[in-house]
Parts: sequence; C-alpha cells; structure tokens
Amino acid sequence: MAQAQKLSPEVLDELKKVASIYGMIQTDYVTPVDGTVVLASCMKGMLNKLDLQSAYMEKDEFEDFMRGPPKDLVGIGVEIVIRAGLPTVVSAIEGSPASRSGLRPKDYIMEIDGHSMEESEARDAVKRLRGKPGTTVNLTIRRPGEMENRSLTLIREPSYLRRVSSRRAPFDIGYLRIPSVNESTAPDVRAEFRKLQATGPLRGLVLDLRNSPGGLLLSSIELAAMFLPPDAPIVSTEGRLSESNRAWTANRDEILKGGYAKRDDWPDAMKSVPLVVLVNAGTASGVEIIAAALRDNNRAKLMGSKTFGRGTIQTLRPLSKDSAVKLTTAFYKTPSGRQLQGNGLEPDVQAPDLQRMEDAGTDQDAGLIKAINLLRAPS
Repeated sequence: MAQAQKLSPEVLDELKKVASIYGMIQTDYVTPVDGTVVLASCMKGMLNKLDLQSAYMEKDEFEDFMRGPPKDLVGIGVEIVIRAGLPTVVSAIEGSPASRSGLRPKDYIMEIDGHSMEESEARDAVKRLRGKPGTTVNLTIRRPGEMENRSLTLIREPSYLRRVSSRRAPFDIGYLRIPSVNESTAPDVRAEFRKLQATGPLRGLVLDLRNSPGGLLLSSIELAAMFLPPDAPIVSTEGRLSESNRAWTANRDEILKGGYAKRDDWPDAMKSVPLVVLVNAGTASGVEIIAAALRDNNRAKLMGSKTFGRGTIQTLRPLSKDSAVKLTTAFYKTPSGRQLQGNGLEPDVQAPDLQRMEDAGTDQDAGLIKAINLLRAPS
C-alpha cells in the first residue's frame, strides 16, 4: 500500500471547509441528521468523481462484496458496468434470458421494475436484477442510436458460462469460440486445437471473441502467448504505484514460473497458423488484451465491430473492519502503447454482427463466412 502523502496547506484548508460544513449541518440544519450518513456521502462523492469503477463501500456494501451474491438468488445472465450514469450491458451469456431477449452490448438499462437507474451504482442494479428462480423482471432499455426506449420482460434463471468449443469449417479453416477466460480456458483451447489438427492440416483459424466479457488477466496472457513468438509483448499496466507498472511477454518460462499455465505442451502450429479474430462491442477486458496482442504483433487481423474498451485495474483498500475503498490504480496498455479503457479496438475489417449469439459458428454466421473468405484469399 502506498504511504499517505503529506497534505499541502491548500488541501488542509479545503478539509477545514468540509469540517466546517459538517459542523453547520450538525448544529444548524432544520432537522437532526445522522452524521455518519453525511460523511459517507462525502466519501462516496470523492470516489465517484474519479471514475465509474472507484467506490467507497460502507458496511453493507463491503460485506456483500466479500460474501458474494446469495446462493438462492439468480439473475438474467448479463454483465454490466456503469457508463454515462446508467447500467450498461457488457455482454450476455449465451443461452441466458438476457441473450434470448435480445439484450446487446452497450444497451443502457433505464429502469428495472419501474425504478429509474439514472445515477445508480452497479451494485444496486445487480441486486435489482437478481431474485428467486422463475420470477420476472421488467426492464426498460435504450439502444445507442435509437430515440425510443424498449420494454423487456425476462424470467430469472441460473446462467452458466459455456466452455471453449470448436468446429472444422469449410476449406480447412478451424473455428474456436472463446466465450470467457478462466483458468481452464487456455488448456481447453489447446485441446480443441489438437482436435481440429487431428482431422487434417489447417489452412487458417478463426478465434471468436464476440460477446466475451474477458476474465482472468493471467489466463488471458497465457492464451495470447500460445499464438505468439517467444518474448513477444502482450500487455503492460501503467499507474502511479511501482507495483502498478509491469509488462508481460510470451516468454513460456516466465508464464510457467508464474504458476498460471496448466502445462507447457503448446502445439507449435499455434504460433504459425494464419489467424482472424472476430470481435464486437461485447469483446471486453481480458479478451481485448488477447485481440490487441495478436494484432500488434502482426499475428492476426481483427474483424467485426469496435470492442467495448474496458481496461482498468482496481485495488481494494480496507479502511476498517467494515468499510473499504475500491480504487482504480492502473490502466492496461497494448503492445503498441494504446490505452484500452474508453477506447476499445477498431477492427481491421468490418463485418456484420450477430443478432443472436446462438448462431455463432453456424452457416448463419455472416462474420465467420467473411473471416473464412479472408483466410482463403491469396496473401
């Protein structure tokens, strides 16, 4: 943890003003006020002014954060962040109520069961989305570029992230769908790649990262490294703390020493097979790191639409046994030096997005068809 800085006279003067205002409220305000509530609002305001991920957590919020969601409650299978003061869809889990309803990345959730979500916190939105299995939740959403709101009614049910899947597409092109990134993803990708190889040499490979919200950083690094030459840059982090500044490469020994690679049997063909990476607005965080690393090292073309642009690291700092600060302490940067947060990645080639992620990898997948044609084209 960083040492507390010595406060300048100017800052001390401002803090004296805060104390004076607090004193006025306690003695002069028309009705008595709980001072702890006033001070908590003050601290929340400080953190909210920084960015949408930094936050001050009071007792209930901190306990919820540490405990996780109640086991008997389920949601609609959607990941959200706060953007423009509203809960915003990052992605919907394939096959979930959110996916079946047509919720798309970057849709704004205006209301949940009639409650306005303007200036709400992500925690509040998540709590309202969750409930007993089989119960309904009513959403009012606004899609970017549309003037009229849409109304959706969804039934809550358990949603499960799907695992890596593959198929052999026409013209000896392999297809790998990566719906999220966790500890098993890189080993699963290796296994699926071997299955594709077992039926004959591959002319090219399509990595489908559409509607994939990311996941574990170190697993994302391992996955990118499998397709890159040794020591190729993958990602760096940048912040004001010394521990916030670090860079990762495709050095296999370092990855194995770090303890986050499952095994070191990476098929050599993975480093040379021609690649196209499918991306869209639901491609976020760890998978944006993968996509950027492959493109910046000239290993792949990105095809689809602009990615989400989510690339910050938060550090939890307990203040007491029942309160804490969640503070953004670093940004992710791509090998080319680009900051992901708020920017996203523009594709090299535009391609139509899917209306239903359930069609990914099928004959109805226009993006896959275009990727196959690009890999077939003479280089």
